[in-house]
Order: sequence, then C-alpha cells, then structure tokens
Amino acid sequence: MQRRIPTLAIDEFTQKKNIHWGTYDYFATADPVHDFLRNFPLRQNCYMISICVAGHLRIRVNGEETVYHADTLATFNPTTVIEGLEISDDYRCYLVIFTKSFLIETSNNIYFLERFRFLGDNGLQCKKLNEGEKATLIARINNILTSQKDTAHPFRRDIIRNLITILLYETEHIIDTDLQDQHLNHHFGQEKMLLDYQDLLKKHYHKERKLDFYAGKLHVSTQVLSNIVKNKTGKTAKKLLEEMLLSHAKVLLRSGEYNVSEVATLLNYTYVEEFSRFFKRKTGTTALKYSKE
Repeated sequence: MQRRIPTLAIDEFTQKKNIHWGTYDYFATADPVHDFLRNFPLRQNCYMISICVAGHLRIRVNGEETVYHADTLATFNPTTVIEGLEISDDYRCYLVIFTKSFLIETSNNIYFLERFRFLGDNGLQCKKLNEGEKATLIARINNILTSQKDTAHPFRRDIIRNLITILLYETEHIIDTDLQDQHLNHHFGQEKMLLDYQDLLKKHYHKERKLDFYAGKLHVSTQVLSNIVKNKTGKTAKKLLEEMLLSHAKVLLRSGEYNVSEVATLLNYTYVEEFSRFFKRKTGTTALKYSKE
C-alpha cells in the first residue's frame, strides 16, 4: 500500500511562474506567492528557503500547525509534508527553490547538501532572525534575483548555483552561531550522536519502535542514547521517535485516503488497537475522530 501524498515539481509548485525565467530546476522570487499555497498535503521535489518579511502564513508541516510571521526563516526539504491553511493579504516573503541535482550538477560530491544541518530532517521549521541576519540573507537572495533576470548571460546557471551555495553557507553560519549562543555546541561527539539518531529515525521510525534497535545501530546502550538525547533536546529519545511517528500518522489520517486500520498497517502496527491506544494517549482524541475533524 503506497501513500498518496502528491509530490509537485518546481513548475507545478510555482504555477509555472518559473517558466517565464527559463528556470526549470531552481527559482527565486520576492513577489507575492499567494498562488503557491495549497490546501491539501503535498511534498515538493526540491529544497526551499523562505524569509517572511511581512504578514503571516499559517501552514501544517508534517501534521503540526505552524504560523510564520515577519522576520522568520524557514527551510523545507523534499521529505517535508506541507499543507496550506491561511495566508494574509499582506504576506510577503523572499523564496529560493532548487533541486539537489541542480546544485550538485558540477560537483563530484553527491552528499554535498547533507552537510547543512538546517536542510536535514524536515528542514528548519521556524527561526527568528535579527535585523543583521535578515539583511545578510536578503542581500544574498537579491543577488540571485538579479542574476536570474539576466537570461542572456551564458553562465547564468553556474553563477546562480554558486550564489545559492553562498546562501546556504550564510544560513548555516547563522544557525551555528545560534547554537553556540545557546551552549549546545560544546560536545561534538554527543551532537553527532544526536544527528545520527535523527537520521536513523527518518529511515526506520515507521517500522522500528524500540530504542534497542537504534542504540544497537549507534553502538551504545539505550541508557547512553537516552541521556545524550535528553541533554541535547530536553526530550527523551523515545519522545522524538513518537513525535515523528505521530506527525506522519496525522498526515495520513487527515489525507482522507485511508481509514484508521489502513494507517495502522502503513505504520507497521500488527494490531489496529495498539495504534489506536498510542494515538489516543498522545493526542487525547481517537484516530477516527481526528480523521473526521
């Protein structure tokens, strides 16, 4: 049984606005993007970096509702499930979209994007920017916009590829600085353990729900894994696993494509009652009631 959450290409996501500039695997804009909002769950086949500069946007990201206000940064990757809920009339953002194949087209390193932590997992949900950070990132995006308009330039693709790479490094620097300010970056070994655990969760959460499995993959005890995750995130390792499982259960239930039993099967529960108890315990409501809301 396959999940039926649609994946949109760049031209589908932008309502073909990128075609005007002849940009088929990347696109940047500072124009209103109200037409891009969809009121159904979807993925896009690209990475997105967005900086809200006015108004607000309310969307559901992997089943959880989020509101973006002015001066916030958000990033999404091809695994993120997005559903539009509300967009204010005065909403405006700087938006950069690109595919992985475009960015590594001239590189031998197919894992180049994996070095940027803010593009991993489900992206960066919401990061408040100060005036200096916002000005730096918008200046980088304006450079991309200028080059995008120069359609006659023979090296436009290469220039924009490099400008997007610079934008990624600037964004990573802002995130790193934020982590250092919060004293979360002092123990590299533990931080790497957390990132490795999160990567394993992305691959196996839907079929492996016991910490023994993940601890074994990381060659540590469940107690050591739990202590590191708790120290770095304030949440238990089990809670991170359950949050990921719950977010995708919500997406499937809200899609209208599956009943509760089918969702339980998709998430590899042997008994639907086990899934129902888990969902009720975590949300306070039944899976059936949630799917009908």
